[in-house]
Amino acid sequence: MASEKSKKFWLTVGIGAGIIFLSAFITSQIIFPIIFREPKQIEVPDLVGISSAAARQTLSALGLHAVVKDSIWSETERIDTVLEQNPAGGALIKPEGTVYLRVSRGTRKVGVPSVVGLSYQEAYYTLVNAGLKGVVADSLYSDSYAPNTVIRCIPGVGSKIELGAVVRMYMSRGPEPVIQGGAFADTTLQYETPFENW
Repeated sequence: MASEKSKKFWLTVGIGAGIIFLSAFITSQIIFPIIFREPKQIEVPDLVGISSAAARQTLSALGLHAVVKDSIWSETERIDTVLEQNPAGGALIKPEGTVYLRVSRGTRKVGVPSVVGLSYQEAYYTLVNAGLKGVVADSLYSDSYAPNTVIRCIPGVGSKIELGAVVRMYMSRGPEPVIQGGAFADTTLQYETPFENW
């Protein structure tokens, strides 16, 4: 009788110990790794050369964020094109991580617009609208251009110069005066405002 009770006792103890051991094993090998495991890292795509909008869309699809940190002048890449990124393409980061972008502000240089044949005021505002400054460098006699119109400019039309640079304009005085009854008949230049001289 006592022996039977002893067997039952040890059997109960053994079963309990087995359950405890099995629970500990399952917890340590299965449950804990699921709860505390490191999240799977994501490979950062190469974004250089695409627009910032396309870069945002690409990163968003991977569960990542894009932040434009800076913009710089570029003579080779269009406005808003990604020039640099951090982390670089191929790096591994956690989900919801952030990729910082540096994008192009576009070229600092613009082409000198055509102002030859325009009046001073027309030429002045044409240059202003292109991001340039116009000044009168000199006035010359011309049989080809009406008085108060631009004969030529320096730098020449189509030249690439930096934003804010000065374009010197040479204005027509009209045909060279001739002697009439012992006196010169001249054409007086009348510049409309705004006026800028050199």
